[in-house]
Amino acid sequence: LAGRAMLPRDLWTVRGILGGGTDSAVFKKRVDEMWGRTPLELYAGSEGGIYAVQAWDYSTMTFTPNLNFYEFIPEREHFKWQMDHSYRPKTVLLDEVEAGQCYEVILTNLHGGALTRYRVGDVVRITSLRNEAAGIALPQMVFERRADDLIDIAGFGRLTERVIWEAIETANVPYVDWTARKEVEGDQAFLHVYLEPSVTPAPSEKAFTTALYSRFKELDKQYSFNIYSIFGEEEEPPEDLPLKVTYLSSGSFRRYILKRQNEGADLGHLKPPHINPSDAILAALAEPAVEVERVVVQTPQRVAA
Repeated sequence: LAGRAMLPRDLWTVRGILGGGTDSAVFKKRVDEMWGRTPLELYAGSEGGIYAVQAWDYSTMTFTPNLNFYEFIPEREHFKWQMDHSYRPKTVLLDEVEAGQCYEVILTNLHGGALTRYRVGDVVRITSLRNEAAGIALPQMVFERRADDLIDIAGFGRLTERVIWEAIETANVPYVDWTARKEVEGDQAFLHVYLEPSVTPAPSEKAFTTALYSRFKELDKQYSFNIYSIFGEEEEPPEDLPLKVTYLSSGSFRRYILKRQNEGADLGHLKPPHINPSDAILAALAEPAVEVERVVVQTPQRVAA
């Protein structure tokens, strides 16, 4: 009757959907279209349960201070520690964080938990010190990235998995999966995206690079990740654009997962990482499919005596 394929929302009336992880915000619109309900985002982990959750205004998340005691390493302190692991970064408490700043999360379990001053390995961004619409007088946050999942490219910005994923997802090129890392050729560093298209024929790599660059320009207005501000108002990408796209052959990610299964990898390490894959991982993704030659077996005919 609606002139389209049947969707889950046509069969079920969902009262609420919760989603967590980097891809939660990326696929929020698609989940709403499929199920007829915008998912509420939560920030959680096995180390401490639920850390933060959205209010009913579906905006930013509020920490749940009664489950864990939180400390925060300011981003500048985190970078100092990355340069020298003997350095002990300074921390601030929940009532000392500043709006617009990023922090690495440290938690101590309450209610008899075992972890004390545990570095979760996540970086969050404090968007404001309260949620005016919901009347919540606690700092508001969004998940920014894993602490080690940052690609910093001069002339392009500090790119997180979430930003790259949103750019790819909104570039209107259907895909199976992707991975990306910083690479250097000569004296130029650039973001290299390896992507397996799910349609044939796919747009050319050059066309997709242009579309992806356009999406990065739009997302920078939202996330302000490009501290170098090269985007400006130019109409066409510059010739020395620090962005490159390489298509992987059909079945690349499926073959990689099968390879990892055969090696005995656990479920959490079957898929390649989205950010900063190693040379070995890229080599495995580039392995061609093994072609098995079909042999026709002829059954000898029996001749009646």
